[in-house]
Amino acid sequence: QRRVREAVVSTQSTGKTCRFTLEKSFNMMSESLKWRKSFGVNDISKTSFSEELLTDPYLYFKGYGKHGEPLLIWDVRRHKKNNTALNAEMKKLLAFLLDRREGAKEYQKVIMLFNMSGCGLSNIDYDFIKYLISLLTEYYPDILDNLLVFEMPRLLSAAWTIIKNMLDEDSRDAIKFVNKSEVLEYVDKDQLPISLGGTNEAAAANVMENDFQSLADKKQVTFTQQSPPRRTTSTTSSDSKASPEKNMSPLVITPQETLTFSVQQSNSESLPQSIKMTNNREVQVAYKVKTTAPEHYRVKPTVGLIEPGQEIEVSVQLTPGSAVTASRDRFLVQCTPITAPFKGDITEYWRSVEQGKVTEHRLRCKVVMNGSPIEEKVDHLMNNSMHAITPAPNVADRLLAIENKLKSIEQKAEATHRQTRNTLVIIQIFLVVSLVYISYLLYQEYNLLQESIAAEAPAAQTEQLKPEL
Repeated sequence: QRRVREAVVSTQSTGKTCRFTLEKSFNMMSESLKWRKSFGVNDISKTSFSEELLTDPYLYFKGYGKHGEPLLIWDVRRHKKNNTALNAEMKKLLAFLLDRREGAKEYQKVIMLFNMSGCGLSNIDYDFIKYLISLLTEYYPDILDNLLVFEMPRLLSAAWTIIKNMLDEDSRDAIKFVNKSEVLEYVDKDQLPISLGGTNEAAAANVMENDFQSLADKKQVTFTQQSPPRRTTSTTSSDSKASPEKNMSPLVITPQETLTFSVQQSNSESLPQSIKMTNNREVQVAYKVKTTAPEHYRVKPTVGLIEPGQEIEVSVQLTPGSAVTASRDRFLVQCTPITAPFKGDITEYWRSVEQGKVTEHRLRCKVVMNGSPIEEKVDHLMNNSMHAITPAPNVADRLLAIENKLKSIEQKAEATHRQTRNTLVIIQIFLVVSLVYISYLLYQEYNLLQESIAAEAPAAQTEQLKPEL
């Protein structure tokens, strides 16, 4: 979806074609959704994996690169291509780890490190590698920053030449062959595991447990749900017979549902928008403004105190380059009445507020470019272009087609070889028979010649005796 928006916004705002065209982006999104449904990506959990893989994993996130990139490590020497059941779990684990990073609030590319030290041909699993390539090129095309191949044996150079030819240009450029000293150009020593020459002693199993715990916490969050936001969600009363005053928000908030940002181009800064809040109580009201993507917005002020009858505005501005994904973001306005006059630090006050006294108001985000919502432009262009777009085969399908062609060529070559071998045998037999036959003819001719010579010898002696008589 991000690729589709990027293609539409870039094309319409600048007139230039971005790296991901609309057709390519649509095909990628369509194939990705089909794959996610068939593979069950959203259903992967801790129970999807065996105890063996959870307690001693050899594919895991551990440490960070020099620029904060999460480090995904694969101990290839522990991978056995003949272990079908475990390798099926490994495919699920790889999808889970990449999907968790792709969907993170603070999205960042990852560094993949293949620990090839001590590997042999039995560790090279072309089926798993083809699956990995399909993930990186078709379903998570922007997630890879660098692929570090650590201390690869020379014996496997030919295998890696084949693998590199399977990758697209961007992925090939990301591959770096490193040793213990060269890897420090990308990852600091304190972030590398001890097995790779670093000093990071964190257990892989503990890191894996943190990943699953983060997933559980994410599933419990209700802040970013897609259900239509209510004007107010009061947590001050759980009793349906509570008084109307308690169920009523202490603030009148405008806008009530959607915060709209206007941009000229996808990479430009939006015009400042405001969240207006009016205190309709006879006491002071404290407020706090939160967002699911704080790095995408400039919010001033985020906390404050509103006097009775007072109206204030909170300025909100979308940062450059955030327009494409802004529709996924949400804002949360929290407020609570203060019964006694307050003149202290409002930030410190919020740390001691009981959750049951806080009223919440949720806002969606919407981006308009040149008067039209970005989502509507995407939908319109996709609907108009859908009939003309032919789904592109993914990399795995292309590799399978190439593999089938190679098998066909190999079978034809083998048949030709057998036919040629049979022909040579027939020729050899023919030559041997011909040689024997020629030898036989020569022998017969020799015998006739000897008989002829023997018959002529007495006649010559008789002719010599006649003059003497």
